[in-house]
Amino acid sequence: MIQGWSALRRGRLNLEAVIRALAAERMASELPLVEVAARLDVDPSTVSHYLSGDYPSEETRDKVRRVVEETPPFGLWPQLREALGVDVAAEALKWVMGPRTEAEPDVDDERCLACGRCSEICPSPDGECLGCGECVRACPSGARSLSVRYRGLVYRVFSPK
Repeated sequence: MIQGWSALRRGRLNLEAVIRALAAERMASELPLVEVAARLDVDPSTVSHYLSGDYPSEETRDKVRRVVEETPPFGLWPQLREALGVDVAAEALKWVMGPRTEAEPDVDDERCLACGRCSEICPSPDGECLGCGECVRACPSGARSLSVRYRGLVYRVFSPK
């Protein structure tokens, strides 16, 4: 088991702060500090601390980086959603996971009820699939599945229904 993952499970790492810090590091190269702060729902001074490496510690960041490198997005999503809220979690996930993830939702047209729950619950601000699996979990008929290519492996996420 990855050392960082076991520390996360025991609650010894502040996932919320570390994911925000990792996202801020990537976002800051493309966005103004004020926009980074707004997207991550923190004060600009907090983003400055993240970027200077003051908080969280580099050791803590490294542990969470290892978790992120070994875990596809749908594996991190439940904890991120709870720690950060849906909007911030979606934004952070997009920046932290980066181009290593290709996700594509699939639908079985014969089972689909066209209820729209999958669209309503999708956290992606721009409609690009994050690979979180929310649409799969929300589908009442089990018509949704998800293919996620992450680090050269393909994962399939199926509805529990």
